[in-house]
Amino acid sequence: MKIDNANHIHAALRAQGMTCRSWALAHGYHPRTVLHCIQMFAPDTGRHPKRPHAKAIIQELSETIGCDLMGGEHE
Repeated sequence: MKIDNANHIHAALRAQGMTCRSWALAHGYHPRTVLHCIQMFAPDTGRHPKRPHAKAIIQELSETIGCDLMGGEHE
């Protein structure tokens, strides 16, 4: 599945039987923080997280859905 925007990320999680909220709680994040990261750093925005907490969220989401959301920018 090609991930282009935030809705595609939500759909990829849904396909694995999870909601954004359930994924966030299972990984120890606040659900609103995860929603904010998805909206801010979805591939169509062209933005990449700079803060460690946001990077960790996007990295773990990438691993869960099997798609590189960081855009190849791994430090």
